[in-house]
Amino acid sequence: MEINMKNNLPLDILFLIRIKANEFKNEGVHEINSYDIKDYLYSIKWKDVETKAMCDVIDDIMSLRFSEVFDYLKMKVIKEASTMNIDDFSDLIAK
Repeated sequence: MEINMKNNLPLDILFLIRIKANEFKNEGVHEINSYDIKDYLYSIKWKDVETKAMCDVIDDIMSLRFSEVFDYLKMKVIKEASTMNIDDFSDLIAK
């Protein structure tokens, strides 16, 4: 069965992503949630993919390691921070 990656994911795939987020939490990684996983998959693994076999989608999710998502999120934050003004960090700077 093929999944159109440009449409909403089937509910069972969304459920599988939540299970993966729960797996990370059980391993002690509480900072990565299902939204982060989905964002990573669409931005990295499934970027420019029109359709994908259901079994490949499941494999992408189940084989995902938290370090992959963490590295992606780290780079995303660095890119966002590089476009900000120093005044945006005033709450982090001690007075």
